[in-house]
Amino acid sequence: MRRRLVLTIAAFQIALGGVAPAETLPCKQDPRIIQRCFAVHGRLSVHANMRPYLWPIGTNRLLGVANPDGAIIMPAELERLFSVRIDRQVFGDFEVCPFTRRRPGIMQMVCIAGASNLTVRDGPE
Repeated sequence: MRRRLVLTIAAFQIALGGVAPAETLPCKQDPRIIQRCFAVHGRLSVHANMRPYLWPIGTNRLLGVANPDGAIIMPAELERLFSVRIDRQVFGDFEVCPFTRRRPGIMQMVCIAGASNLTVRDGPE
Protein backbone atom coordinates (compact mmCIF):
# COMPACT_ATOMS: atom_id res chain seq x y z
CA MET A 1 0.00 0.00 0.00
CA ARG A 2 2.80 2.43 0.93
CA ARG A 3 4.69 1.63 -2.27
CA ARG A 4 1.59 2.36 -4.35
CA LEU A 5 1.20 5.70 -2.57
CA VAL A 6 4.84 6.60 -3.23
CA LEU A 7 4.49 5.66 -6.90
CA THR A 8 1.28 7.68 -7.16
CA ILE A 9 2.94 10.73 -5.64
CA ALA A 10 5.91 10.33 -7.98
CA ALA A 11 3.60 10.09 -10.99
CA PHE A 12 1.76 13.23 -9.89
CA GLN A 13 5.02 15.12 -9.50
CA ILE A 14 6.02 14.05 -13.00
CA ALA A 15 2.64 15.24 -14.27
CA LEU A 16 3.15 18.51 -12.44
CA GLY A 17 6.27 18.94 -14.49
CA GLY A 18 3.83 20.84 -16.69
CA VAL A 19 3.09 23.26 -13.85
CA ALA A 20 3.97 26.75 -14.86
CA PRO A 21 7.57 27.59 -13.98
CA ALA A 22 8.35 31.01 -12.51
CA GLU A 23 9.17 32.51 -15.92
CA THR A 24 5.72 31.62 -17.32
CA LEU A 25 3.18 34.43 -17.26
CA PRO A 26 0.69 34.35 -14.40
CA CYS A 27 -2.80 33.22 -15.29
CA LYS A 28 -4.41 36.63 -15.78
CA GLN A 29 -1.52 37.93 -17.89
CA ASP A 30 -1.42 35.05 -20.37
CA PRO A 31 -2.19 36.51 -23.84
CA ARG A 32 -4.06 33.32 -24.81
CA ILE A 33 -6.91 34.11 -22.40
CA ILE A 34 -9.93 34.60 -24.67
CA GLN A 35 -12.55 36.09 -22.32
CA ARG A 36 -12.84 37.81 -18.97
CA CYS A 37 -11.95 35.82 -15.90
CA PHE A 38 -14.89 34.65 -13.80
CA ALA A 39 -15.68 33.27 -10.36
CA VAL A 40 -16.60 29.63 -9.73
CA HIS A 41 -17.65 27.95 -6.50
CA GLY A 42 -16.52 24.38 -6.98
CA ARG A 43 -14.39 21.34 -6.24
CA LEU A 44 -10.84 21.01 -7.53
CA SER A 45 -9.66 17.40 -7.96
CA VAL A 46 -7.06 15.45 -9.87
CA HIS A 47 -8.32 13.07 -12.56
CA ALA A 48 -6.96 9.58 -13.14
CA ASN A 49 -4.79 10.99 -15.95
CA MET A 50 -3.11 13.18 -13.27
CA ARG A 51 -4.58 16.40 -14.62
CA PRO A 52 -6.53 18.72 -12.31
CA TYR A 53 -10.09 19.65 -13.11
CA LEU A 54 -12.65 21.93 -11.50
CA TRP A 55 -16.30 21.02 -11.07
CA PRO A 56 -18.54 24.08 -10.65
CA ILE A 57 -20.92 22.88 -7.94
CA GLY A 58 -24.52 22.59 -9.11
CA THR A 59 -23.60 21.98 -12.74
CA ASN A 60 -22.75 19.05 -14.99
CA ARG A 61 -19.68 20.87 -16.31
CA LEU A 62 -16.01 20.20 -15.79
CA LEU A 63 -13.29 22.78 -16.33
CA GLY A 64 -9.88 21.45 -17.31
CA VAL A 65 -7.01 23.25 -15.60
CA ALA A 66 -4.33 23.60 -18.30
CA ASN A 67 -3.21 26.12 -20.88
CA PRO A 68 -3.01 25.31 -24.61
CA ASP A 69 0.53 23.96 -24.08
CA GLY A 70 -0.71 21.57 -21.39
CA ALA A 71 0.92 23.46 -18.52
CA ILE A 72 -1.04 23.67 -15.30
CA ILE A 73 -1.32 27.23 -14.05
CA MET A 74 -2.65 27.63 -10.53
CA PRO A 75 -1.65 29.43 -7.33
CA ALA A 76 1.26 27.91 -5.42
CA GLU A 77 -0.96 27.21 -2.40
CA LEU A 78 -3.08 24.83 -4.51
CA GLU A 79 0.01 23.14 -5.96
CA ARG A 80 1.26 22.52 -2.41
CA LEU A 81 -2.05 20.96 -1.34
CA PHE A 82 -1.85 18.39 -4.14
CA SER A 83 1.88 17.76 -3.81
CA VAL A 84 1.17 16.21 -0.39
CA ARG A 85 -1.74 14.01 -1.50
CA ILE A 86 -3.24 13.71 -4.95
CA ASP A 87 -6.49 12.12 -3.78
CA ARG A 88 -7.59 15.40 -2.22
CA GLN A 89 -10.67 17.38 -3.07
CA VAL A 90 -10.40 21.11 -2.55
CA PHE A 91 -13.68 23.01 -2.27
CA GLY A 92 -13.76 26.79 -2.47
CA ASP A 93 -14.18 29.90 -4.53
CA PHE A 94 -11.92 30.04 -7.57
CA GLU A 95 -11.18 32.77 -10.07
CA VAL A 96 -10.60 31.16 -13.45
CA CYS A 97 -9.59 32.56 -16.83
CA PRO A 98 -10.65 30.69 -19.99
CA PHE A 99 -8.38 29.52 -22.76
CA THR A 100 -11.32 28.00 -24.70
CA ARG A 101 -14.95 28.96 -25.17
CA ARG A 102 -17.75 27.29 -23.26
CA ARG A 103 -19.40 24.67 -25.51
CA PRO A 104 -21.92 21.99 -24.51
CA GLY A 105 -20.34 18.57 -24.06
CA ILE A 106 -16.75 19.84 -24.34
CA MET A 107 -14.47 20.56 -21.39
CA GLN A 108 -13.54 24.22 -21.20
CA MET A 109 -9.85 24.79 -20.47
CA VAL A 110 -8.93 27.39 -17.87
CA CYS A 111 -6.17 28.53 -15.55
CA ILE A 112 -6.78 29.35 -11.91
CA ALA A 113 -5.89 32.94 -11.05
CA GLY A 114 -6.90 32.77 -7.40
CA ALA A 115 -8.61 30.72 -4.73
CA SER A 116 -10.26 31.55 -1.40
CA ASN A 117 -12.45 30.00 1.29
CA LEU A 118 -10.76 26.63 0.78
CA THR A 119 -11.83 23.40 2.46
CA VAL A 120 -9.71 20.28 1.92
CA ARG A 121 -11.01 16.71 2.06
CA ASP A 122 -8.60 13.81 1.83
CA GLY A 123 -9.61 10.60 0.06
CA PRO A 124 -9.33 7.19 1.69
CA GLU A 125 -5.80 6.12 2.51
